Amino acid sequence: MLYLIMTICARPVNVVCWRRAICLEFMEKADVLEYYDQTVNSPSGSFYIPAVLRVPHLLQVVKRRRIKQNLSRKNIFYRDAFTCQYCSSSENLTVDHVLSIARGGEWKWENLVTACAKCNSRKGQKTLEEANMKLIKVPKAPKEYDILAIPLTNSAIKMLKMRKGMPEEWRQYLSKPSSES
Repeated sequence: MLYLIMTICARPVNVVCWRRAICLEFMEKADVLEYYDQTVNSPSGSFYIPAVLRVPHLLQVVKRRRIKQNLSRKNIFYRDAFTCQYCSSSENLTVDHVLSIARGGEWKWENLVTACAKCNSRKGQKTLEEANMKLIKVPKAPKEYDILAIPLTNSAIKMLKMRKGMPEEWRQYLSKPSSES
């Protein structure tokens, strides 16, 4: 059985086993928002198993942090997910100036994209319109802030795969997938 962990601002951050969920409740490190119908027995009594927990002190852990990404070939490839921004290829990648240097283009985030050698050669020093090409997405500088998130543990991922579905008790706390809308 799986147990959803959320921050005080209702952001899901992790999934834990039932033992950890009960420990968090008994150590008063988490507020239980929802219980499963099942109980666990101990010498001192029978206890309902928490389904959704809110951990208030995680507000300090899950926060924005400032990141600095230098403008480099590697970071352009990373931003563009190692995919040509003209044809979606992932082979023979290079960096292309959207507006070529010969036409006044600069080495800036907004003017550089990942391109395969074939598309880069086809475009040459032409503008996008002259080459009759379109970008998959408009290039821009990466955000200066990133969200720190707690990754799921390997055991949590295994439990989710074995269960083949989200527990009903979690549904009101998680956003609905677009297919259910």
